Amino acid sequence: MTALRHSRTRLIGLVLLLALVVAMLLNTKFLTPQALANIGPKPFDPAQTAATLFTKAQTDVASKGKPLTEVLPAVQADIKGAAAKYGAVSPAENSYVFAVTATGIVGDVTTADDIRLQITGLPAGSTILVPTTAAINGTVLRDAMGFKFAEAPGQTQFQYVGDELKKLMQGKVVAPAGDPTKLKGKTVTVTGVIGITASPGSNTVPTAKPVNIQPVKIEVAS
Repeated sequence: MTALRHSRTRLIGLVLLLALVVAMLLNTKFLTPQALANIGPKPFDPAQTAATLFTKAQTDVASKGKPLTEVLPAVQADIKGAAAKYGAVSPAENSYVFAVTATGIVGDVTTADDIRLQITGLPAGSTILVPTTAAINGTVLRDAMGFKFAEAPGQTQFQYVGDELKKLMQGKVVAPAGDPTKLKGKTVTVTGVIGITASPGSNTVPTAKPVNIQPVKIEVAS
């Protein structure tokens, strides 16, 4: 009798366990590898990040850009004051990025590497360049858009965002403007950003220091 009672107890236990397993299976959602990938954290994509920043820059820089003839003299006299007045981004100590617009005549010394603009209203000795090849600096535009190191998985990916922006600037901004050496004497309007770094302990920038406008838009007058 005791053995029968124990067998009956074990049977009931097995039935209950089976019922529990069935209930768990019915309430469990099984995911495919693709579904698991979709709900997990997305891998960081420097090219996609750069494309998003570039699209935003074309609108933001155009709306925030101030005439270079206003910004540059203010920067040369008092960079911190100019940064506050014109809403510059400061990615590092003594480093500032300003959104600007500039219209000038393409000078005779323009090369395939840059467009040299002669702009009325700037301090004498000011050299204004629009880089078209190696000197294009996507990191300046990255910083201007407020993309921070903490938003990338590491230093390499952070740098890659700048590299991808450089490619976009070359392909979508510089290339459509045509051969820089054939622009001499033409009126060109540039919208872009300038990165300015003041010497430690100094709040001014030498007039003779060349200024590179990293372009997000170049318009050549016909």
